Amino acid sequence: MSNDSIIRSVSEEDGVVALTYRTARDTAAPAGPAWTIDELTLKELESLTGYADGQAPLAHFDSRSAAILCNGWQSWSASRELLPDERIHRARFIPKLNIYTDRPGLPVERRTIVSHFLTYLRNNDDYLVLVSRNAGSPPVSFRVDRADGGRVQILLYAEGQSFRSGEPVADIRLIRRSGFFAVRDALKKVFAGFDLFSCLSFLGAPGAPRLVPGGYESWYNHYADIDEGLILADLDGLSSSPNLVKRYYLDRHKPTVFQVDDGWETEVGDWSVNQKRFPRGLEPISKAISEQGLIPGLWFAPFIVAKNAPIVAERPEWLLRSANGSPVVAGWMPNWGGDFHCLDLSRPEVQSYVEGLVRRAVDEWGFRYIKLDFLYAGMLPGTHASGGPAWRGYEETLRRITAIKRSPSGQPVAFLGCGAPLENSFRYLPLMRIGADTKEDWDPFPHRLLRHQGRPSALMSLVDTVGRCLLDGAVFMNDPDVVFCRTANMALTRTEKEAVASGAVLLASQIMFSDDAAAFDSREEAAFTDWLIDFLDATAGREFGVRRLESTGTRRSPLAFRIFSRDGIMHGILNLDDSPVTADGPWNHGAVALLDRRGADGAFVSRSASLFSENQ
Repeated sequence: MSNDSIIRSVSEEDGVVALTYRTARDTAAPAGPAWTIDELTLKELESLTGYADGQAPLAHFDSRSAAILCNGWQSWSASRELLPDERIHRARFIPKLNIYTDRPGLPVERRTIVSHFLTYLRNNDDYLVLVSRNAGSPPVSFRVDRADGGRVQILLYAEGQSFRSGEPVADIRLIRRSGFFAVRDALKKVFAGFDLFSCLSFLGAPGAPRLVPGGYESWYNHYADIDEGLILADLDGLSSSPNLVKRYYLDRHKPTVFQVDDGWETEVGDWSVNQKRFPRGLEPISKAISEQGLIPGLWFAPFIVAKNAPIVAERPEWLLRSANGSPVVAGWMPNWGGDFHCLDLSRPEVQSYVEGLVRRAVDEWGFRYIKLDFLYAGMLPGTHASGGPAWRGYEETLRRITAIKRSPSGQPVAFLGCGAPLENSFRYLPLMRIGADTKEDWDPFPHRLLRHQGRPSALMSLVDTVGRCLLDGAVFMNDPDVVFCRTANMALTRTEKEAVASGAVLLASQIMFSDDAAAFDSREEAAFTDWLIDFLDATAGREFGVRRLESTGTRRSPLAFRIFSRDGIMHGILNLDDSPVTADGPWNHGAVALLDRRGADGAFVSRSASLFSENQ
């Protein structure tokens, strides 16, 4: 042990090693956001796992060459395997963009990898996994150093917290498995005791082999430019044109969400209804959605406050303050006037206020699917009025919100988390956005130039969907963001839209759609919708895994991945690279193509997905 104020105990169950950390005496977390409670070499971690069931030893892990998972702090933070020559970039030119994605206050060092909640080292198909089984404790980060044989530091974000002697501070699980699905199965066992997904069952079709929530949301076509007429027109359009939602959800009598996104409120931080846009309020909107048999949904960002919102002047003490008394900057958004701020969730009256906002939406307005966005702001450091660590007020607020489980008429309520610190959210928000916002463009140049890892981008969203696929069905129902069928207001090519859809269908668990159904295109959009429904039907009920495509001897490893079903019948390639890639597989040995994006030379074209079945 590297910290004499902490005691580590080790136990094993079903081949999973539990590393439990408790305080050796009354202890206060040191000032600063990074408290190192342990440091272990890679050899120590390997020796702790042992060799279960008398099987032959797995290959040893070499930190100098292993692929290492860097799992980002929150939904929009990058999550991907890193090879030795790769790293996650931070935003340049506008450093405030890093507030969105960084773990608060944690120094970033080029020579190390910092992963939050979960990390692993992978050698071919063998995995060495570390994950925090957090049941109400400070969030954990893993700092992995490739040098000197490999070292892993376990860090806590516990600033402001005091611990009694013997109090638990972290519960880490160490997993060593061969194969993607063996790792996912181990994670399912680790988190099974939390009963995460039963609260979401009403979003799925009864008797379906997998829970696949789906429906419509207004953001990715109209963005914040919405009003009552537009929302009702989109609602009517869903049932009057042969769009994806109608054909795959409504016509098959599956539960279907219709979510009103940002733009309904007077201002961010002023959660009254914008009377110019919705003169009758939101209750008639919710009622119209319900009358058409859909589940009414509504977007909130309840922890953040635009600087011109009335609450800034009316309740200045509710804002989280820095040590010098100024409001903490929670992010930067030009459309919201630049810098915006956040609430101090340590205050019970602020918790009550936020809970009241959501209760009004459910009890008075009739919404039953609540998207909670920009949640990372609830975990920012500052001078918390009630003392204690940031995570405690954050979790208590989420607990109060998600205790709203039914509408006044007894119908169930679901919550979608977004922009959320993953570790301290999973027990409250198991339906979770697991990547950056997608976009109707692959990776727009202005955003790419900034290197902001959380930039709206079809590419970045797909990379995160791949990076967090392992968590799907084990810790979260992964929301990969929307798929696109439309041709209007669209910069993605047909092949790029196939890649976006394939990532969502095969590697995650929610299928949302933002296209203007009333403007349905009977040619190209109809053809794409036909293909996507056939693809959904052909892959239904199957569970898929993913692994980085091995290097083919080029100087740079391609951003491309093998996709495979648990039953071994389906295999494919997701090529997110800007260059074609070649790979051997069943597609070269008679497998049937469900989607084949190979060029004349047999290489998988750039920005594409392909899938093949060995069933004739």
